[in-house]
Amino acid sequence: MSAKREQLKNRKKSLLNKANKHKIKVQIKKTFLSKSQEDLKKTYQLVDSLARKHVIHKNKANRIKSKLARKLNKKGA
Repeated sequence: MSAKREQLKNRKKSLLNKANKHKIKVQIKKTFLSKSQEDLKKTYQLVDSLARKHVIHKNKANRIKSKLARKLNKKGA
């Protein structure tokens, strides 16, 4: 019985993680297209919160933020 419960929990958590990772992708694209500081701030907050919840690794969060900042600086310059 507990194995079935565990499978159910894993399935739910997997779906939530996929949804959250999709949110990051959408937010990054939105930020890149709009180039606004508000969207950049929202993206940073989203990435940091998912790193805190262990959906993504903290180093990956830092890479995402760094890559986004580099692209925006290059595009803006």
